[in-house]
Parts: sequence; structure tokens; C-alpha cells
Amino acid sequence: MKTRHRILIVDEAGFSRVCSSILAGQGFHAECVILDEWGVSSRFIKNVSLLITSYPYGTQVLKMMHGSPVPVIVLADYTGNEIIEILEGLENSYCMVKPINYERFTLLVKNLVNETCFQQGGYSIV
Repeated sequence: MKTRHRILIVDEAGFSRVCSSILAGQGFHAECVILDEWGVSSRFIKNVSLLITSYPYGTQVLKMMHGSPVPVIVLADYTGNEIIEILEGLENSYCMVKPINYERFTLLVKNLVNETCFQQGGYSIV
């Protein structure tokens, strides 16, 4: 029986649906959470196998993930000092710059949930 991994997407509604659909096409189930004026509760990120969010939209969630071994994929419009500082605070993160190559994205998700992606902490810009 295939293990079910808990993939959480914290992003704007439109992109979350697109991202979730792409992952569903590859056999993954992803939960989508949209930030509101109160942000997101830490209970949403509990027991997550993989977190996907964008920068700067998910900055609050990224700060909550500091020190967590859970892999994080950050989708960004650009790279700069601010995002690098956030990535440096994460244990296991991957940053993809938009526009995203969806084949590469789904391969990265697959490798992360199957734990075949080797990284000794820190961040990678993919």
C-alpha cells in the first residue's frame, strides 16, 4: 500500500488550485490553505511531509518553519537578500524562481516525499 504523504500548499487561491491539480495528475494529494488577515495557525503545519508556499506571500509560514526538518519548496518571483535570509533559517528548503518548470517541480516533489532527494540541510535554488 502506498504511503500517503501530507503535502500542504499555502498560497493564493488561484495558484494553489493550479499547483494542487498538477500534483494530483502525478498521484499526489495536496491540502490548500489560504492566508487570511490572521495568518495561518501552527496546527495546519503539524505533521506535514512537505510544505509548498511562495515568497513573499508565505513569509509568515516560512518563519514558523525555522528549525523544522520538514522540506519546504518556496516559489519566488525573484531572488534577493531578503529571501536568502529566510532560506538560510530553514533546515531543508528549495527555492524555484517563477515561471516554474512544472516537470521539474513535480519531480522535486516526488523526490522530497519519497526522501530520495539528498541535501544535508540548508537551501538550494532549483
